[in-house]
Amino acid sequence: MNAAELGLLIAVTAVPFGFGFLSVRLGRPWWWAAVLAVVVVMVAAIAPEPEAGESRLRAGDVPFLLVVALIVAGIVWLGARVARRLDGRPAGL
Repeated sequence: MNAAELGLLIAVTAVPFGFGFLSVRLGRPWWWAAVLAVVVVMVAAIAPEPEAGESRLRAGDVPFLLVVALIVAGIVWLGARVARRLDGRPAGL
C-alpha cells in the first residue's frame, strides 16, 4: 500500500467518522458533517497526480464517486450515532 492509497483510506473512513462524532459534540446536524466529509473525500480521490496522458476525472468515474459519497455519508451518520449513544441522547435520524 502506497501513501496515496493510505491517505484515501483514512479520508474515506476515519475522517468522516470523526466529522460525524464532532457534529454531535458541537450540536450541529450530522448532514452538515456529511457534506464536509464528501468534499474532503472527493478532493482526496481526485487530487493525486494522474499518469501521463490521462485526465484527472473521466465521465466513467462519476458513478464510482457517487457511490463513494453515499458510503462516506453513511460513515458520518454512524459517527454521529455513536456520539449520541455515548451521550445517552436518542439516536434519531
